Amino acid sequence: MIIIEEVLTNPSVGNRTKDIFEIEWYETTKTIIRRPTQSGMELVIRKNSRVPLADGDILWMDDERYVVLVIKSCECIVFTPNTLKEMGIICFEIGNKHIPIYIDDENNISVAYESPLYVQLQRAGYAPRIEERKLLQTHMLRANGHGNTTNY
Repeated sequence: MIIIEEVLTNPSVGNRTKDIFEIEWYETTKTIIRRPTQSGMELVIRKNSRVPLADGDILWMDDERYVVLVIKSCECIVFTPNTLKEMGIICFEIGNKHIPIYIDDENNISVAYESPLYVQLQRAGYAPRIEERKLLQTHMLRANGHGNTTNY
């Protein structure tokens, strides 16, 4: 078992063999995660910082191999508001449910799939669709101004 306390910064992987450690989108902020990599190596992440894990982080490396973190894609509700007013209303409604909101570079809103929310969005006329996507911290909308800085 290997214990990881922080990700490697600027590693050069060279000709090493790649191994993958997969997590779900909601696990990026967890302080302890334990499971095997795809090759079966037991890994424990025990973070001391509040910095969330990111897709592509290099977790561990030796002379022969390295382990990269991969955030699994999941079923999401995706839609694109037409106006700033629509954006405000829907973000307020989703925020009241304490569901994380993700906004990509094309101003699509994504949230983890939840049937009642999907039906609510359909009834409100937002034309939601269901897609497989990666929900990445870099696209998370935060009300405190420390997340996505997308302007509308």
